Amino acid sequence: MTQTKDTVLLIYPALFKITGLPIGIASLSAVLGGSGYQVKVFDTAFYALSDKQDWDELRADRLMSKRIVNEEQYWKVKTADVKKDLIESISECKPKIVGISISEPNYEISLMLTRLIKQHFEEVIIIAGGVFPTLSPEIVIEESSIDIVCLGEGETALLELCNRISNDKDYHNIEGLWVKYKGKVHKNSPGILHNINDLPNPDFSVFDEGLFYKPMQGKLYKMINIETSRGCPYNCTYCSSPKLKEFFLRNRGGNYYRSMNMGKIIEQIYYQIDEHSPEFIYFSSETFLAMNKKDFAMFVEEYKKIRIPFWFQTRFETITEERVKALKEVGMFWLTLGVEHGNEEFRKNILKRTCSNKSILEGISILNKYNVGASLNSMIGLPFENRELIFETIKLNKKLFEIDNKLEFNISMFVPFRGCELYDSCKQNGLLPDKAYSAVSDLSDESVLNFSKEYKQGLKGLMKTFNLYVKLPEKYYPRIKIAERSDEEGTAMFKYLSRFLQEGTF
Repeated sequence: MTQTKDTVLLIYPALFKITGLPIGIASLSAVLGGSGYQVKVFDTAFYALSDKQDWDELRADRLMSKRIVNEEQYWKVKTADVKKDLIESISECKPKIVGISISEPNYEISLMLTRLIKQHFEEVIIIAGGVFPTLSPEIVIEESSIDIVCLGEGETALLELCNRISNDKDYHNIEGLWVKYKGKVHKNSPGILHNINDLPNPDFSVFDEGLFYKPMQGKLYKMINIETSRGCPYNCTYCSSPKLKEFFLRNRGGNYYRSMNMGKIIEQIYYQIDEHSPEFIYFSSETFLAMNKKDFAMFVEEYKKIRIPFWFQTRFETITEERVKALKEVGMFWLTLGVEHGNEEFRKNILKRTCSNKSILEGISILNKYNVGASLNSMIGLPFENRELIFETIKLNKKLFEIDNKLEFNISMFVPFRGCELYDSCKQNGLLPDKAYSAVSDLSDESVLNFSKEYKQGLKGLMKTFNLYVKLPEKYYPRIKIAERSDEEGTAMFKYLSRFLQEGTF
């Protein structure tokens, strides 16, 4: 029996009602727990912070998804003060180390929490990990409330840090960490990437029950996440994955894109089903169907015994009729696909997505044939784009809706996150504001780029009306143009057309 060691508190600074089980934190918990440490998780998903935005309500308002009908049954908004609760949590579990997972949109929330901890518990060592600290360690290490920055995956580095602190040993020279130690920042080299097949199954038991529930077609279901790979084989310019691949290759850390053995994936599925009895399974991968024939056949054969509804994200290049048919027969319910832009040349040259419009149309036709629903992701507010190009995105999505009216259309405002190729392009072209990071979500309707005030206002209108343009006949376009406006007439027209669309009376 493993001897119980110190408690480690891991903070998940989730935005309001953004649920789902974070694989990274769950993996850290499994590794630490397997070595005898007690792990506690503090998340912010259900705290009604003063600047909260209910993203699911916003998505429903923009006609991107169905409104949730059973939210009150599973999601409990916390009326307590998040600061008071965090202080009480640390006072109770008395951790020597607090870890926090940071992305660029949650950086400001993260700083609020780390500064609070340092104010009340100066001796606690705070380590920050995640994509933002990995790609922008020089920004994060300057923050006085953060003692250590983890570059890359943290399973090995965090465990080593815990072991050294638990045994009162120096910890300034651990691979993968930038450490403030005796008045100096020690910038250690990144560690070697893990063989993900050797890691223990993620530990979801440390999470609040509400995080298990995610919306699917207007209802919350208990979902578990199954990791199938890390990284991505593609090089989209708006994504951090290419820079992470480059970072680890440059630092001899190995290949960032790694697929898990199918045997290990199946082991995970059965383990998590036994532990948590999910109603839905989400396969966590940038492109789930980028697997070989042998693995695909093994997955289908084994999933015949499981048959819990599942969904995943993939790319149009990976869709074939044979695979869709086989997956539908064993429980595939939904999938997410990136359209991103309607103009082929723009998509290829600016976004580095080479999939043709013909392939996209064929992929949706296959899904429609087998009655499989999908959410399609597109962006507006991109650099070098204009209203005419945005309408090419609208027109392509409109063609897809004509093929399959079960589709849902997600529209996001482009955000230039650090570490992405498009961030560098925006910087070179004078489109970035004078700020170190972008503290906004891609569901915000405010572009952070240095566009004209008039163009930004136009983008807000198109974010609001995107689904009206996609789903209503073109004869309504003059009225949708009115609905783009934020004045009283525009607001009234948007409400009228939205109700009109939902009632299906056109």
